[in-house]
Amino acid sequence: MRDTAWLERLGLALRTAMACLIVSLTTLYGPKPLRHFTTFPAFSYLTTILIWLSDAEPTYGEVLKCCADVFYATFQTIAIVLVSVLVVGPALLGNGLVAPVAVALASFIVAFPVSTSLLTKRIAFGQIVVVYVTFVVFNGEVAHVVMLPVHVAGSTALGAIASLIAVLLPFPRLAHSQMSKGCKLYAENALERLNMFVEIMMARDNTTAQVLLARAASLSAAAKNTLKNIKIHHERMVWERPDTRFLRRKQKLDPGEKLHATEFLMRGLELALGSCSSFPQNMSSDELTRLLEGPRTHIAPRSESTLKSQDSLGWHLEAGSLSTAALPVCFFRYCVELFRGDFLSLRQDSISVNRSNTEEETLPENEGLSMARKVWDILCVWMARERFVFAFKCSISLGLAVLFGIMYNKKNGYWSGLTVAISLVSGRQATLTVANSRLQGTAMGSVYGLICCSVFQRLEEFRFLPLLPWIILAVFMRHSKVYGQPGGVTAAIAALLILGRRNYGAPTEFAIARIVEASIGLLCFVFGEILVTPARAATLARTELSHCLDALLDCIQSLVLCSEQKNQKTSVVADLRKRQAKLKSHVEALERFTAEALTEPKIPFLCPLNTVSYYKLLGSFSKISDLCLYVCDGLKNLSGVQPTLGFPWDTITHELRAFQEKLHPTVKCLKEIALTKSQARLQKELQKRKICHDVEAGTTSNDNYSYMDLGPSQADAERFSVSFVMLLKEATDKISDNTADEVLKSETALCLSSLGFCISRLMQETICIMTEITHTT
Repeated sequence: MRDTAWLERLGLALRTAMACLIVSLTTLYGPKPLRHFTTFPAFSYLTTILIWLSDAEPTYGEVLKCCADVFYATFQTIAIVLVSVLVVGPALLGNGLVAPVAVALASFIVAFPVSTSLLTKRIAFGQIVVVYVTFVVFNGEVAHVVMLPVHVAGSTALGAIASLIAVLLPFPRLAHSQMSKGCKLYAENALERLNMFVEIMMARDNTTAQVLLARAASLSAAAKNTLKNIKIHHERMVWERPDTRFLRRKQKLDPGEKLHATEFLMRGLELALGSCSSFPQNMSSDELTRLLEGPRTHIAPRSESTLKSQDSLGWHLEAGSLSTAALPVCFFRYCVELFRGDFLSLRQDSISVNRSNTEEETLPENEGLSMARKVWDILCVWMARERFVFAFKCSISLGLAVLFGIMYNKKNGYWSGLTVAISLVSGRQATLTVANSRLQGTAMGSVYGLICCSVFQRLEEFRFLPLLPWIILAVFMRHSKVYGQPGGVTAAIAALLILGRRNYGAPTEFAIARIVEASIGLLCFVFGEILVTPARAATLARTELSHCLDALLDCIQSLVLCSEQKNQKTSVVADLRKRQAKLKSHVEALERFTAEALTEPKIPFLCPLNTVSYYKLLGSFSKISDLCLYVCDGLKNLSGVQPTLGFPWDTITHELRAFQEKLHPTVKCLKEIALTKSQARLQKELQKRKICHDVEAGTTSNDNYSYMDLGPSQADAERFSVSFVMLLKEATDKISDNTADEVLKSETALCLSSLGFCISRLMQETICIMTEITHTT
């Protein structure tokens, strides 16, 4: 898999170098009429690099979409420039103070619409900077005012056309073929994990099992990245307009949904094995192979299989074999059955219950329409506010960059504004890290260009040749953790501006001037980001952690309501699923802020974010999110047989309600602690609440405080597991006495046992979160 990734990156690097080579040959040796309309070759390079290096793996569909974005950006710029020339006049626009104001106003107009893409905004920002700074350079005395934006448009079109040719030659790089490769990679990954699951079950001791589980976790992380790429490529297929029937059929299918469901079940299998208390499990190798043959067939349908779809695994849960240690194995088998698409009898029995509940749900839904409209109105106002903030940030950053860039060096005043133009994003980003990467990339690319100029001093016609290996290196820099996309883009642009152009003066003077201009632009970029979004990622991560805790409480409260409903109404299960989706969204936001906080510099007198502990919290929250979905599925499967089941839900409800009552004040207390930013205030808060350790402080107090009553403990989760197993034994005996259908008995018993595992493991992960927030690991 790693070799495949390297080959893919090498192919992308060669195509990027080909696009830059087309621009270079056209602007240096192309026909004179063509060179007349492409008088800004620097912007041609900029357009090419933005198309190829701003995206991880561009395909024909993505490049075609980028060309449409470039056309729309050019149309915007021409309209804005012509209006400003008619209203203000070219002479006044040549003023060094009026031009930055015009840039700021034009940038605000471009940035405010939410329908345009980020590439459209960046290209338009760059074109605006080039046009208005050109007015300043020539003091407003431009011979053909209308032709100036036309020349900028021609240079932009050259970069877009070169990118389109590079993605088509020597063969088209299509999104559907990349998606097929991604599906194949995921299938290989999943099959490898299934084989590893067999090794884990047969491991000779717990230490060996833990090592294998760590390897399985790394494979799971790789599968997550593969699924992201598959989703991206599926969205790009819309722009490829396939003409054959086969491609149209492939476009309508969405394998990403199936693969995400498969990955969800794979995580369930991994969670079950990670919960086993001892290894090896009491299962033979043949039994394991037969057990996992269904998932293998589901993942690779073309593989040979001796297991028929209608065959049952022939497993029966005996009351005498039930124990807390057996619950993870039961959940493992439950996930295997879900892979096979079983539990049909339970789902067919639940149809009548779902139909009756649908009528009851109609009235509340109608009553909620007015509330939905109010929420939508508030959301529209909030979106308008977000758009205004982003437009204001772009306006301030670009206006200041152009102003100070012109003040320092009028002739090279373009580069400060262009540096800001390619750096702006609509959301949050690690501002200081991005600025550092861009500055380093600019310096390295400029130094490389100067070295090549000195080497090819007598062969000036061929000095564009060293660009090819540097572009390839820049593509690999774009995928590195040190430089990333900002460093790779600026490194490529810096070398292109020196080696791919002519008649810009002495290379050394130009390189120094451009580095200074880029530094000015990056300072304005940092100022704009801090002015608009002053909150640190560490602060946002703490706030998001409190939101995750609130969402966790809502999920447990919904779980209590589900246990109180005797008939397991669909509306209650749907409410649990809705709250699980809310928890998942907060967990994703917490993951983003934690990753950004990892790159932030440490600030004195402010409590640093313990990213190691936060990543552990993310793992627990993710498991809870998955467990809530399994609980929803289990309750849905049990809804059909609930009237005849006779399971004592009152005891389960009592246990869950007691757990919730202990958890609520604890979460309230820990939210206040997690939001504390100051180190001194945090220590006082900990002493006040008699807590010795804290996840944010990273230190241990020597004072002999008694621990604060943190509500639920691990013993509560273990007591729930024991209680659930005892009730499950009673329910299993009743099912055996009252039901003659063996398949229904085994499915019901397996569903109940897996439900008990999910709820008990959810309680354990919740306690782990409380402990991780309170104590330093």
